[in-house]
Amino acid sequence: MKEGLIILGSSRSQGNTRKVVDALRERTGWDFVDLNDKQIGYYDYEYRNAGDDFIPLMEQLVEYKRVVFVTPVYWYSMSAVMKTFFDRITEVLKTRRDLRYALEKVAMGMLSSSESDDRIAGFEVPFRESAGYLRMPWLGDAHIWVEQGRLPLAAVGRLEDWLQELR
Repeated sequence: MKEGLIILGSSRSQGNTRKVVDALRERTGWDFVDLNDKQIGYYDYEYRNAGDDFIPLMEQLVEYKRVVFVTPVYWYSMSAVMKTFFDRITEVLKTRRDLRYALEKVAMGMLSSSESDDRIAGFEVPFRESAGYLRMPWLGDAHIWVEQGRLPLAAVGRLEDWLQELR
């Protein structure tokens, strides 16, 4: 298995959350996917989006030991593109049980970002509970903020502490 995959879900591919992704990649060398580069439709009960990029991305994801989802905090929640991705996991549960069971071997973590150290309590719950439901080991989460276009030393320290716990 490959070591790690970082999945960015943000409305701006080159925004502040990308700076968090770049800092994580610099420290880990892990592979990276930007959900904005994928065509992933909404979940629907008739599976009309079955031919989009979601299933191929899931097939790629299960090749890794770890996946870290990185999202900005938008209105106290994950980004819309990240929520769409998570909603589509229902499709895997219904149509691709091979992928569903393969997910159990992939550990999941989450990083959130904003312009200050202000993430609300409970932001990680949808990620942590999804990992539990899917029987994916939980790597934990951290909030990494960007001030004036840069990660302040305290945010870098938090990222490094979080990574240290993974080892």
